[in-house]
Amino acid sequence: MTVDDRAAIRRMLEAHNTLTLATSAGGRAWAATVFYASDRDFNLYFVSDRRTRHAQEMNANPEVALAINADVDNWNEVRGLQMAGRASLAEGVERATALALYLGKFASVKALFDAPRSADEETIARRLKNTAFWRVTPRFIRLIDNARGFGFKIEIEMGDGSP
Repeated sequence: MTVDDRAAIRRMLEAHNTLTLATSAGGRAWAATVFYASDRDFNLYFVSDRRTRHAQEMNANPEVALAINADVDNWNEVRGLQMAGRASLAEGVERATALALYLGKFASVKALFDAPRSADEETIARRLKNTAFWRVTPRFIRLIDNARGFGFKIEIEMGDGSP
């Protein structure tokens, strides 16, 4: 992967806030949209209660896929990331790191985390302090950018998860 490829992927990860996560278990597929933060190695971190369907499916089958993109109405504006990887719980020091990345990306969440102003914000802050953080370690990344030409893509096999 070139330095330019890494920079293009990083810009895309930083420019967006939500990803659509695809999970499966027992021959059934599911998709869920979550807020995410990322680290320098392209690991993605998000919060999800262990009782949600996608969390239960990640426990049963940690192989996941995801997509990150903005809504557009012109073929030339289609840009996004598709990834395949392995999901796992972020625990201990890694959870603390994930929380710091998450609060660094979402100023509004950090504000309510630090000083909730209502009962709803107190509930969100309490849940964020106690809810599971998940990590997706990518094995494959595809960057699509039709602004660089129709069908333009960069595909990267991550192997063991190291970019």
